[in-house]
Order: sequence, then C-alpha cells, then structure tokens
Amino acid sequence: MAQTLVDEPTDLGELPVQNLATKEMLTINSYVDKYCTTSLLILKDNNVLYERYFQGKGRGDKFMSASMSKTIVALLIGIAADEGKIKVTDKVTDIFPDFVGSAFDEDTVEDLLRMSSKARLVNSYDKDTLTDNQAVSPLAAPNGDQREYLRTRTVKNPVRTFDYNGAQTVLLALLLRERVGMTLAEYMERKLWGPIGAEDKGYWITNSKGQEGAGGHFVGTPRDYAKLGLLIMNKGKVGDTQVVSSSWIKAMTTVRKDGLQPAKPPFYGYQVWVPLLAGGRAILWGTNGQNVFVDPVAHVVIVHTASSPNADFEGNPAVFGLRDAVLKYVTN
Repeated sequence: MAQTLVDEPTDLGELPVQNLATKEMLTINSYVDKYCTTSLLILKDNNVLYERYFQGKGRGDKFMSASMSKTIVALLIGIAADEGKIKVTDKVTDIFPDFVGSAFDEDTVEDLLRMSSKARLVNSYDKDTLTDNQAVSPLAAPNGDQREYLRTRTVKNPVRTFDYNGAQTVLLALLLRERVGMTLAEYMERKLWGPIGAEDKGYWITNSKGQEGAGGHFVGTPRDYAKLGLLIMNKGKVGDTQVVSSSWIKAMTTVRKDGLQPAKPPFYGYQVWVPLLAGGRAILWGTNGQNVFVDPVAHVVIVHTASSPNADFEGNPAVFGLRDAVLKYVTN
C-alpha cells in the first residue's frame, strides 16, 4: 500500500521562529521571505499540516535536492544489501578490481557510506575551482568520466577520518550500478519510487556519458521528498510493506562511536546527518537551504527547499530554529 498524504491545513504563518545564531525572532511568514524559501511542507504522520510554495513555484514543480540526494543513494544501497547484491564489507576493489593502487583501494562500502574514505579529496563550491566534488558533477564537469576520474585519484590521508565529499557518494553510486546492472534511476523507480507511492517522476541529472550526479543532483517534488522522510520515520515500511529493512534504517541513523565523525553535531550516519538527540531522527541536508527533517519521536517530517545564492546557506541557524518551532508546536 503506497503512502497517501492527507491534507489537514493549519495556519502556521505566525508561528514564532528564532534564528539560533543571532537570536532574531521571526514568524514563518517573515522567515520564508528572508531566507529565499521556495517550498515548505510540514507533516504530522502522513497529514499535511502546512504546504506552501514561494518565488513563483507550485505544487507540481520539481526542486534540486543538493546533498539530500546522498541519502537517497544510501536507501538504494540498503535495498540492494537486503537483496544480497552488495555488502557494507565489500571493498571497492572487490567490485572494481582496476581500483587497486588508487586512493580508494583500502576502502569498503561502509567507509564510503560514512564519508570516511582514506582518499585525500577536496570539497568546494567555488565555481572557479574544479575540486573533487565538482569534477564528478554533471553540471560542473558535463563531459567528465566519473569512474576514470576517481580511479586515477592516488593520494591518501595517513589516518582515516570523517571527510565529507560528494565524490564518495558518486563512487558508491557507481559500485551500486555495477552490482544491480542498471542505472540508479531505473533501480530507484522499481525499488523505491514505486513502493513509496511517489506522485511525480524523480531523476538524477546526468553527464554526457549517462553517469548520474549522485552526490547532489537528484530532482523531485517536495511531496515525494516528504514520502522519503516518512519511509525513514516508519523504519523502512510503507503500510505493511517493508521497502527497506528496519535494520538498515537503524544503521543509517546510528552514530558510530569510533571518532570518525564531525567535530560537533549534527553527526553522520550512512549518508545522512544525525542530530545530537538521535533516537532515529535524521536530517537530509543539502546546500543552499535544501532540508528534510525526520523526527520519529514527534512523528514529524519537514521539507524545506530554498534558492539561497550562498553555498554556506546563511539561513542554517534559522532553518534549525524553524524545525524546533514546529516540533514545539506539534508536541505541545
């Protein structure tokens, strides 16, 4: 049974929102203008409490996910693992033998999932610098070859650390494609998009070789991003159907206690951010204001998209304040 969203509109426009950094008080109505919001959708369970679109956008429009795309890749890896097609203990060289001698030849699928490859990679949003995350981007390098580029990376870090970079997600996607024998989009449509009852087609932007921008170039509607949030909140189930195993969802949203983490919260699971409170909570977090907040304790999913011109989205303290305001409203 597919997930059906039920409209139960609530007037939240005057809900107080505090910017957690500046302590400035806003309302949702003033927040969306100040921080370039393009859509805001709030669910309590599968009930839509609030859904509005801004800057000329509407319900049927699709939005670039930025790094929220990474979490979709992790869900697909989990489905393939459930099917026995890939394991977190698989080494990159088990799937791509020609990566022996590359910077990735000591890495496992789990290392990549946790952003802890030993490869020395550079992450930047500077349009004038073709860094690793950009070199595998279909927009920044439309004629590039992701596989060849990553195979020829040879410099390693002396110690394995948490090192966030979309190039690791792209390598995960290439490994997954090799194991399932189809594109990410094809696999997603069969194994994820159909089962969650997606309302519109979702897809990855591709380069000239048909390689998908798995690190940040998925395109979908806020309602379908919300359904992904519900899937995580419901431990991989849609109705009576287990789309992704509950054990995989738990692994995705668990903070590993081995030091391979960001210096401060939120922490990191399998291609998803985990807030300090954890408890199954998760944050799909993309640059320029793309977020899905999943809170299985409060039974809340919040989808937020934006068009901030700054890569380090100046509204991050405010969007986290928005999350806190909604959770307080729903749980009081």
